Amino acid sequence: MRDAVAAIFTHDDEVFSIRRQIYLRAFPGYTAFPGGKVDAGDESYAIEHPLFEGFPAVEIGALVRELEEELAFDLVEAVRLQQVRRISKFGTALTPPFQKVRFNAHFYKIELSKKPSFIPDSGEIHSCEWKPAVALWQDYLLGESLMVRPNMHAIKALALDISVTSTEPFSEVFPDDELPCIEFLNGLGFLPVPSNTLPPATSTNALLLGDDGSLRILTDPSPASDEALQCLKNTLSNQLPDAILLTHHHPDHHERATDLALDLDVPIICTRNTELRILERFGSSYFDGIEVQYIKQDDVITQWLGHPVICHELPGHDDGMVGLAPESLAWFYVADLVEPGTTVVIPEPEGDMSEYFKTLKRVIRLNPDVVIPSHGLPMGGIHLLEKTLKHREVREQQILDFYNAGLREDALVNAMYPELDQKLVPLAHQNVRQHLKKLGLAEV
Repeated sequence: MRDAVAAIFTHDDEVFSIRRQIYLRAFPGYTAFPGGKVDAGDESYAIEHPLFEGFPAVEIGALVRELEEELAFDLVEAVRLQQVRRISKFGTALTPPFQKVRFNAHFYKIELSKKPSFIPDSGEIHSCEWKPAVALWQDYLLGESLMVRPNMHAIKALALDISVTSTEPFSEVFPDDELPCIEFLNGLGFLPVPSNTLPPATSTNALLLGDDGSLRILTDPSPASDEALQCLKNTLSNQLPDAILLTHHHPDHHERATDLALDLDVPIICTRNTELRILERFGSSYFDGIEVQYIKQDDVITQWLGHPVICHELPGHDDGMVGLAPESLAWFYVADLVEPGTTVVIPEPEGDMSEYFKTLKRVIRLNPDVVIPSHGLPMGGIHLLEKTLKHREVREQQILDFYNAGLREDALVNAMYPELDQKLVPLAHQNVRQHLKKLGLAEV
């Protein structure tokens, strides 16, 4: 496990924060503090000084290097010029176990006597600002800031007392018999439920939302095993949902959801199309004993921080798929419309590439602040939507060029995916056929 460092700059009652670029692979669009990974040899950047006394040289050195790279700020020179009043180890956070890449992140609070002229690295930093800690915390409470939990804990502690020099516990510890439930956005519980999904994903995100007095819903609970189901039940024991919403009929979005619905005695909400496809694929008794309620485009499902949460039909990947978004478009839960690190399969017969393109373009036009996929972490901005659309457009042109050169389905797949894992070849065939159908070139 690697180490990382972060700098929490304060000046009087203000805190310096950054918003990460929306195209970054890690935490795109998140409100954060400047910093980064600790590299071998970073101790060479550290110096001996009373302000650094007692801290590991490699962490201080990494802090010096990262601040120079990200903000063109010379911490050593600022210390020499007595522009730094105090440096304290604010806390250490451990990345949750469901994340593939994990770090011990060491947070250092740096109290300044004057505000420096930072020059942010535009490759990593979308924007940055000094803001009173209380106002920064208010942004989170209003659902306007996307944050990992350690940053949220730090900002909350500073909002309560700007002079605080450490806060514990800095990391959240999740019981072994429960699943993590994390709020990257206030009021929106994020549960990565282990599921029988397609690689590279290993889990399906279940969202838990609904203001007090509104319908509390849980989306797509699909635990891969009875053990995972029990862990999910344990997590929900003090925050029980009033209903379960299924975004579409693929099993990694509803496996064991009926068991949970029966156990909690709650209805299942989905489109009529989703119900029909599930019954056709999994049997007419699938929903026995459960009330099924239908939803459609523009239905108000619940409330989030006082905002109506609207149902959006998202055909393409599945003709019955829906997503959710508040009227403010502070976020958009897009289900399987996109997935970080891979492309979405447009399966047969429920998928349609033409509809998929239309849905992507429609959500891009809506321009939500945060995109939440069914697999992977929430993301600030619509970069992944735009990137996915561009990728599919490029693929379609490649298919057309190969087709015009005389290649047909088998040869097309071999030409376009020469090193593809054999397990994924049938999925590639489906996508190629879907593109050919969209182009009016499907073989009859």
